[in-house]
Amino acid sequence: MYLKLAGAALIIFAAYLMGCQVCALYQRRVRCLEEIILGLEMFRAEVNYGLTPLPQAFQAIGKKLNKPVGTLFFDFSSFLRQGKGLSALECWRSALEKSKPELSLKNEQMEILERLGSAWGHGDKEGQGRQISLMQELLRQALEEARAESQKNDRLWKYLGLIGGTTLVLFLF
Repeated sequence: MYLKLAGAALIIFAAYLMGCQVCALYQRRVRCLEEIILGLEMFRAEVNYGLTPLPQAFQAIGKKLNKPVGTLFFDFSSFLRQGKGLSALECWRSALEKSKPELSLKNEQMEILERLGSAWGHGDKEGQGRQISLMQELLRQALEEARAESQKNDRLWKYLGLIGGTTLVLFLF
């Protein structure tokens, strides 16, 4: 009898934890978007006030930010330093491709980041600043959507895990 109760409790708890894992994915997406926006603000300050070259700026920013966004910026800096005849856009795409699994972003959000790569190293400071501002605005909209989606789905997935585990226990016993 006690063994059945312990097994039932474990099944319900495991199902609840599975629901929490899905919630963590939504929350990680929000954190990544916040970090990317922060990184772009830091980049703008580095370029405008520090007159720092692209590779050094992204290396410094990558060290300051948390994973996986810090890794994305640091990888971009590494690809730029390696050269190999790649443009800044190609280096950005390579860094994005490498970091894509850890970022937990949707395809639309990844497309915004890919478009952001076209701003690196082209035109004057003002033109780059306008391009980055536009991308920041798009990322802020994506962040608001991600926050709303996270809030909406947070309780849903936790309750779904709990109810699913309880249903499974009822079917088994």
